Amino acid sequence: MNVGKRTIVLVVLVAVLMSLPFYSYEWNLFMHIFGAIVFIGNMIVTAVWVAFARRSGEPDILRFAVRGVIGTDVYFTTPGFLLVLLNGGILGTGWFRSGQASWIWTAIGLFVLSGIVWFAVLIPVQLRMDRIASAEGGAGEDLPPEFYPLLARWYRWGGAATFLPLAALIIMVLKPRFW
Repeated sequence: MNVGKRTIVLVVLVAVLMSLPFYSYEWNLFMHIFGAIVFIGNMIVTAVWVAFARRSGEPDILRFAVRGVIGTDVYFTTPGFLLVLLNGGILGTGWFRSGQASWIWTAIGLFVLSGIVWFAVLIPVQLRMDRIASAEGGAGEDLPPEFYPLLARWYRWGGAATFLPLAALIIMVLKPRFW
């Protein structure tokens, strides 16, 4: 999927504008929760979507799913990530000052680790899968054998990248004291 740079800039700009500190606490809390739903929800739905595409046995459906993953990362995962990050930063300032922020630091660490996995592993694997799927054959032709180990890697690392923010979400809700 060819997503233009203007589209990416627009998506990022909208997420940033929705997260400015002059909005009320309630607005930032809403946008933080909304961002978490979009971010984690897209990760889960995308994995299910690709799993169904794989199970179909149809190479064209799998090609379409791989292209769709890249698009949904631009339109859902990235803005959700930014809303969680920006609004969470605004909401967390009081907790940081109170000295009772061990749960926030733990959740932030998990969230950042998820972002590292996403940027360092998942995006390069997705782009490589898309190049391989797009370069090989036409309609109905099988995908080359090197595609499937990449797909398996995408599932493994995608599972980790999904589990980490889910754990962060649980910590944010329960607010346990770690130290």
